[in-house]
Amino acid sequence: MKREKVPSLTRWVEVTLLIIAAAITPVSKGAAAGRQQRAESTAIPESKRRPPILGADIAYAGRPPVMIDAFNNKADGDDAARAMKEAGVSTLRFSFHGFYSPLGPAPTERVKSENKLTNEYPWFPFDRYLEFIAAHDFTTVVAINVEEGPAVARSVVQKFVDLGILSKLVAVELSNEPWLNPRPWLPEDYAAHAADIISNLSSLGVKFALPLTVGNERKTPTRLSDSEWVTRMLGALEAKVNLSRRSDIYGVPHLYARGVSAGAIRKFNEVVRPFAPRMRYLITEFNIRSNLEGNPHLSNKYGMEFARKLAELMLAPEIEAMYVHSVPSHSIVYYSTRRFATVVGQRDPRIPRTREDAGWHVTPAGRVYALYSKLAWKGEPVARGGHGEQQYWAVRQPGGRIVFTVLNDSGKGREFKIKSNGLKLTVNISARTIACFDQNGKQLEALSLPY
Repeated sequence: MKREKVPSLTRWVEVTLLIIAAAITPVSKGAAAGRQQRAESTAIPESKRRPPILGADIAYAGRPPVMIDAFNNKADGDDAARAMKEAGVSTLRFSFHGFYSPLGPAPTERVKSENKLTNEYPWFPFDRYLEFIAAHDFTTVVAINVEEGPAVARSVVQKFVDLGILSKLVAVELSNEPWLNPRPWLPEDYAAHAADIISNLSSLGVKFALPLTVGNERKTPTRLSDSEWVTRMLGALEAKVNLSRRSDIYGVPHLYARGVSAGAIRKFNEVVRPFAPRMRYLITEFNIRSNLEGNPHLSNKYGMEFARKLAELMLAPEIEAMYVHSVPSHSIVYYSTRRFATVVGQRDPRIPRTREDAGWHVTPAGRVYALYSKLAWKGEPVARGGHGEQQYWAVRQPGGRIVFTVLNDSGKGREFKIKSNGLKLTVNISARTIACFDQNGKQLEALSLPY
């Protein structure tokens, strides 16, 4: 990608931050003379593309069916979309998940029976979802059921064509986590079904997304380890569709808890690269917890941890987009009325149960998502440094402006001194705060999440 020149900066933005314990207000020269912790920045290689697009995985099969109401009713849909846009979401993932068929209620029941699933929810036409994303300018990944075959997959793509929104289809995801399907799927059987769909739909110009997993535990229904399952699947798929030569197939890791890390991406690369050296990833599900009992995502502490871990992945060059799990139940937004809320247990003492407070709400993690999407990671990354509680990075926006972001998750305010080839800035950050600055040191926006 060609880089625009910025008159006041060199090819790379080289940032040195001196992190000093300080008051929240600007410090004097005398106050800056204490002990200093020095952190060196790292320039980002020019081959790094833009940061991942941030999106959300839709959980429509819950009770009450809040998202189905949003698809079927314009007013409800407008409210849901407004909350997701406020949280910085621009792309959604819709998964058939082995318990939905676009063909109708009876085929849906057959699919559920075939996959030994019992999810109960009111069936709705897939067109309603497409009308929702078209009305609110979302793009989407759609995870089909490969067992329904290429004819159904083609009919799904045709719906995009008929509505004139094919450009909004990011990729056709080839089922959800097939290695965990109770059927069960042997890797070669799954690969045969996936290859049939890829071969039949390639002429339509769509992209595909291939589910991936890694790990040595043998907890799948086939008693294969995750890595064994995916290695055999990739080998079988290579023989059928020349996987190693294709650039129209994304990989799909799902990351949870400790897996939300750059180290996890390296693990996937070790398994995937021998078969697909150019494959990029769509993270169609991720959450920094594997269990949200107690609704930690309503807290500022969760929000800051979410910010730290997500920042690490925003620089992974392999990742095209990330979809947080999930809306409306976890993480970035929730819906509440006087009777229930879309959180674990359907209520929480932190959520008011009044008529005035009913509606959609953005969580602390959702506020982080919005800051990252709209400003802090909106541009080409050019430098980063620090780790853990203190991190910082810089992006070059499309117009050439450099935006510096500083994350301070410590319990004390910090002074950051930024030096960059003649550019000298001193900025003060409150405890538990993420703040963005321009190259002149002017604060553009700050998000404080005290706990």
